[in-house]
Amino acid sequence: MSNIQLFNQEVPDFLQNAGVSELTKSLVGRPRNKRLVPKNGIWTKMVGGEAMGKLKGDIDVIIVNAAPHVGRIFYATAWNPDAEPTAPDCFSNDGRTPDAKSANVQASRCDDCPQNIKGSGQGQSKACRYNRFIAVLLKDDFGTALEGEVYQIKLASKSLFGDNDGNAYTFENYTKYLGNNGKNVDHVVTRILFNENNDNQSVMFAPVGYINRQQYDVAQRVASLPATKALIAMTPSQADGVTKLPPPLPKAKVVDVEDVEDVEDEPPSKRPSKKTAEAEMPAPKSKKALADVVSAWSKED
Repeated sequence: MSNIQLFNQEVPDFLQNAGVSELTKSLVGRPRNKRLVPKNGIWTKMVGGEAMGKLKGDIDVIIVNAAPHVGRIFYATAWNPDAEPTAPDCFSNDGRTPDAKSANVQASRCDDCPQNIKGSGQGQSKACRYNRFIAVLLKDDFGTALEGEVYQIKLASKSLFGDNDGNAYTFENYTKYLGNNGKNVDHVVTRILFNENNDNQSVMFAPVGYINRQQYDVAQRVASLPATKALIAMTPSQADGVTKLPPPLPKAKVVDVEDVEDVEDEPPSKRPSKKTAEAEMPAPKSKKALADVVSAWSKED
């Protein structure tokens, strides 16, 4: 029997909640976190830091959890594909203060950090980048032996903030769009599309349809698992099991918060009211409104 035939079989009832056996753990080693990395129209499945397959084009997912805050991450050296992976110099899960596990803390507060100044990075960008981690299920995994596998996706600034394209939204706008229309992010199938109007790693989000009962049950089961919660709080290097730390850096000079300049795509300092958010939300460009999309779902097979 081929591995394709095995993975396409329905898992027997008595095995569905069995988890990973002790024998498998002893042979495979520690559980390895899974990530989906977008680039050039291809999604790479990373398992424990190793590429384990590719998906081409748009993917349909169910978002089961997400980091509660937009975080930040800083690398002192430029990315080099040939270099040995290292942990970031500094990072923050709440976007306000550095994480205690940061190797080279740059400031006591992110707002006061010299890496948060326009021009500290390449060109006029900031050296410290915004990000948010989400945990997803792949729709295509349902009905296979991979059903219930949770993947981490790191969303960088250009995937979080910026302009929409018709019914395709950057993530922060997407969640507001659904919420302001009374829809739950984890109750719909979300299509993640590559943003053709931006760089080759930025993505956008669009609703496809409601999840079914099977998808709902699986999503509810995995959403609060410790392993899923860990995915929305760990850096990619932590997910991949990278242990090498960057070299020590001189302590950064703290700057006055009044000297920190704003840049394009800056997240709002506070969440706008529902009425304000609805007023500011750009209308879809020559495409159906969400109500029409939802109505059409019920007519599909």
